[in-house]
Amino acid sequence: MTFSNYKVERIGFGLILCIALLMAFEPLVRMHDPNGSRVSDAFDLPSGIRQLQSELRIAAPIKSALYSGTAGTPYQTTAATPGPMPVPFSIQTASIVPWFVFAALAFTFLAVLDLLFLQKGVALLSVVGGVFAASALVHVQILSSDVQAWTDAMMSITELSSPSDAALGARVLMANSFLISPGTGLYMMTICLLLVPLLSLTRAIPRLRDVIRSDARIRTSQKIHIRPINSQYPEETCASLDLSRSGLYLESPSNHYYVGMEVYLTRNVPAGGPPNDDEHGHVVRVEKGKNPGCRFAIHIIPKV
Repeated sequence: MTFSNYKVERIGFGLILCIALLMAFEPLVRMHDPNGSRVSDAFDLPSGIRQLQSELRIAAPIKSALYSGTAGTPYQTTAATPGPMPVPFSIQTASIVPWFVFAALAFTFLAVLDLLFLQKGVALLSVVGGVFAASALVHVQILSSDVQAWTDAMMSITELSSPSDAALGARVLMANSFLISPGTGLYMMTICLLLVPLLSLTRAIPRLRDVIRSDARIRTSQKIHIRPINSQYPEETCASLDLSRSGLYLESPSNHYYVGMEVYLTRNVPAGGPPNDDEHGHVVRVEKGKNPGCRFAIHIIPKV
């Protein structure tokens, strides 16, 4: 993915990544157990998951039995051998969720550093972080479904009133109190991390700016002579891609342009016409491709 030098886009990516980091302090997972409801952010999520697993293990020894009629004696029943309720795999591996969250936060932090200093792999780092956040989200959703199905199965046990286990009813009711679901923070973290590469790939922010631009743009190719104010950069003639009253979008075989560079430009005129005056402007966006050269936008500074 080619990363744009467009300042507004960089600021937008920075804000989105900072929001993703701040989600570490928001509810990532909501849990309910016999002790009541609680929410867990990134810092107390490991202890919350361990507590949930520990309390679920207390309910795990509940045994179920199937009662079936004996052939020829419809009024007699025999109890099948009871067995322990199997703990779903998602509950056994629930401790992996905090690791997914921490990995997502780590890659988000690396993306912010890359945005500030290198601007090479922001989108890629954000994708990897988004995959980890989405994995945590999916795991919690599966965990929620499995816990609900598991506790529903316990509530349907016909041994609830068995005199052989006086504590059975209490354990089943305790098991039915368990609930777990993703929090707002986990949803927002996943969306933010996957939004950055999407915006980078589609160039949505620069395109949005073009859509809401007040001045009409005309797609036309003209020869525009560019003279940087800083004399260490060479003059050159570039081809325009589109023009408006307040700016130009140009293509150049050179790649020495940068956001903020001040230039003088001269537009070509019909043959035999008077020469145009120089116009003062500054570069507001640079898009560097894989090949030498770039495309850049210039905003014309109005004369006072």
